[in-house]
Amino acid sequence: MGLGILEPHTDEPVPGTVHLQAEAGRRLRNRSRLKHGTGRHADIVLAPQPSDSPNDPLNWSRARKLYTSIFLSIGTGLMAGTHNFVNPANSQLAKTFQTNISTISQSVSIVLLTLGISAVFSSPLARIWGKRPVILVGNALATIGYVIAVSKPGNLTALYVGRAIHGLGISPLEYLVSSSVGDLFFVHERGVHLALWHYALSGGNAIGQVIGTQILAAQGWLWPFYYTIIAFALYTIIYLFTCPETTYNRPHWLDIDIEEEVAENSSLEGGGSGDKSDNNRVASQKSSNPVTTEVRDFEGGGSSDAPISYWQGLKIYNRRFSDESPVRSLLTPWTAFMLPAVSWAGFSYGCSVAFSASFSVALGQIFTKPPYNLTTSQVGLSAFSSFIAATLGNAIPGPVCDWLVKFLSRKNKGVYEPEFRLILSVPSLILGLMGFWGFGLSLEGKSDFMVPVFFYGLSVFAGSINSLISNAYLLDCHRPQAQDGYAAVTITRGVYSFAMTFVINGWLSRDGYKVVYFWIGFLHGLSCIIGIALYFFGKKASPLAGAEGLVRYAVAKNKFIQSRIATRKII
Repeated sequence: MGLGILEPHTDEPVPGTVHLQAEAGRRLRNRSRLKHGTGRHADIVLAPQPSDSPNDPLNWSRARKLYTSIFLSIGTGLMAGTHNFVNPANSQLAKTFQTNISTISQSVSIVLLTLGISAVFSSPLARIWGKRPVILVGNALATIGYVIAVSKPGNLTALYVGRAIHGLGISPLEYLVSSSVGDLFFVHERGVHLALWHYALSGGNAIGQVIGTQILAAQGWLWPFYYTIIAFALYTIIYLFTCPETTYNRPHWLDIDIEEEVAENSSLEGGGSGDKSDNNRVASQKSSNPVTTEVRDFEGGGSSDAPISYWQGLKIYNRRFSDESPVRSLLTPWTAFMLPAVSWAGFSYGCSVAFSASFSVALGQIFTKPPYNLTTSQVGLSAFSSFIAATLGNAIPGPVCDWLVKFLSRKNKGVYEPEFRLILSVPSLILGLMGFWGFGLSLEGKSDFMVPVFFYGLSVFAGSINSLISNAYLLDCHRPQAQDGYAAVTITRGVYSFAMTFVINGWLSRDGYKVVYFWIGFLHGLSCIIGIALYFFGKKASPLAGAEGLVRYAVAKNKFIQSRIATRKII
């Protein structure tokens, strides 16, 4: 559409491309229905368009939206901060359990693996029955897992089983929150709230290690788990009484961030929406394309909806939001990998989280040995570097993402492309290579303690940028598939993190710091380069022939997938 973004060889509308500015908005069909922002955003077309129902989350009060976003993000931080939280004390835990550091760190790998596995199930369940019941069940599992872990102190089997069950429960609050951002906010508002969610994810992981190790050093290894169980219980009770369901089915024509109908020959000053033949042509295209067939049985959101009461909003189960088969729905997170945005987000975000987890697992091995000889408490405090980096890595790119949306849309004649967010891949590339390679080289050269800690923070900062923009890009490109997309990303993240935390200590012992962090930096750089390439080719990209065949098979077997697997260019 301009600014270097290449157009696909198709006449079909491309999901994710949005006419945000009022001037460009005049080109849209049915423009008399379009609603705009208020105040300084009065020239921005709201995408998606809110319905007239007071129950539509897009119509909730600003305070209610902010509370829901912040509270859900706190839950994300709580979950993220309590599975790596005692990693810097792995050497002390190894003595307690009379085993080695690798065996203790592998118990964390189990958490990350089961987290990815649970995403396969929690995503379709949330899409069919809503996010609220899935989150509540997940919280219960996460709590039960840690109860089991501390039920038999010193028993390694109880620790492994408890952490495995804990991993099954944490995925809903870790990734369903990101798709809730699409439920609550318009395109031009999402960057900040995705940054908030991502900050909770990365910052929670970092500060959790600082707090957990200090508690462990002062009170023993059981107490971090005890405090976590109490925090989970309190959070779940507050969530039950203050956070209603955010999943909502509004009429599909309102989702202009998914597919717009543009009147190609309409006058900018006129009031028509295109001639009749043009309308017929678009209708014919829609009816001939099975992927964009709409499921209307579950549409809602009309102006006749009565506001639900406070107590009605607190129901655990609201209703069925989709007629999708629960068994067949297990296929959709895997088919989401066929979307280029999902594949890249999985690789990019998976690498960022895996590398961050590898730091936390390796810190105890690195800094408790000469020449540093730090105590468990001191090693835990070194993780504060990553907390500061995660704070800056979300506080800066989040607002910048939203500013880029508006600035580049104006430069692009009022048309927003999701690829605009990928410009931040450039600073992530440069800073990431400096961080990872600097960390390995400074350790190899036995530099002063503060030097590797600085590069540690720099690499986390770069990873935060990369994972934030990859998740935002996925949401903007494929909002209807966001839950499946994030489930696919969570699966990738779980596998990558499991593999990295499982091998990192042995890898460091065998090949040394310089070699290990050279390859980690290389993989980070590769993810950034792919992001830069997607800026130019993302809109034009189409899946491989084999993937197309699988989608055709899925479409033939499942009518629901006809509406859900709407790619930017798939068949």
